[in-house]
Amino acid sequence: MLKLGCSYFGNRILKHFLEDLEELKSMGCTYVVHTFSENDMVFCKEAVKDLVQATTDAGLEAWIDPWGVGKVFGGESFSNFVMQNVDAMQILSDGKPTGAACPNNPKFRDFMRSWIEAAASTGANVAFWDEPHFYIPSWLGGRPGTWGCRCTFCQKSFENRFGKPMPHEETDEVKSLKDASVREFLTELCQSAAAAGLRNALCVLPHKDSYGTMNWERLAQIKPLEVFGTDPYWLAAKRDLEEFVGTASREIAELSSRYGLEGQIWLQGFGIPAGKEEELVRAVQLIVSAGIRNIAVWGIYACEHLSWIRPANPALAWQKIKEAFQWARKSAR
Repeated sequence: MLKLGCSYFGNRILKHFLEDLEELKSMGCTYVVHTFSENDMVFCKEAVKDLVQATTDAGLEAWIDPWGVGKVFGGESFSNFVMQNVDAMQILSDGKPTGAACPNNPKFRDFMRSWIEAAASTGANVAFWDEPHFYIPSWLGGRPGTWGCRCTFCQKSFENRFGKPMPHEETDEVKSLKDASVREFLTELCQSAAAAGLRNALCVLPHKDSYGTMNWERLAQIKPLEVFGTDPYWLAAKRDLEEFVGTASREIAELSSRYGLEGQIWLQGFGIPAGKEEELVRAVQLIVSAGIRNIAVWGIYACEHLSWIRPANPALAWQKIKEAFQWARKSAR
């Protein structure tokens, strides 16, 4: 069965969401991914609960996303946890902290348990673990030539694992530790979410660099994970559409089949340059041809309201997204 989804953020007013929900239903969406940032958790929890209720009342699944939480998960939203807990920040190879929490820090893990409790209270169906990662120097606020994390918890974990002090260089052993740390972190989150009544979906970064999600096969074996996917945003990554989207889709399909998971691929719906809109349809064709039957787009109205990644022609980009979803509904069996 084909499943189609779309991320939803930037609005917490129910009457406006109800209009947007009709748009999503008309294009065949079967679920909505609601972002649930730290700001939402503190100030908008009941409003998000209203959106989730409207989603499920309409017969769609409601997914909930720790958008930018701790800056360990993907998303533009800033982190109050990091600002208030400088002792939980990742420490970089230059000896200085960065504006992201460390997945190995017990304080942050405790905070994530409180996020899960709040997320479950909204009535959502699925916890969507969105691009979990260690510090990425090329992202907003990064410092070129640095890596993380070298906090006391990471150093102790390294010494326990390898029987020697953590080096100042990002060696293969350091990368292995980061992969193991993210897997342990996600396993704990998935188990806590399941205990709170949420199903679990994971989206890993597509480029397999040294940020904690290099080993997809190990991550696909996390219990109780149900949906496993990635987001090969070819235009953002400046990669070839056919190779990047096709390869990622085939690998996700193969791993998901091997481990009894539902494979998911995210479609880039933002930052579409003029003249590239037709590639949205081709991307979905590649995804479907790889055997994927769960496709989601980031995000609603081609992210027109998030102006730093607004497409050159948002209306045309959104129209092509709708055409791509229509093609998938007719073609995927």
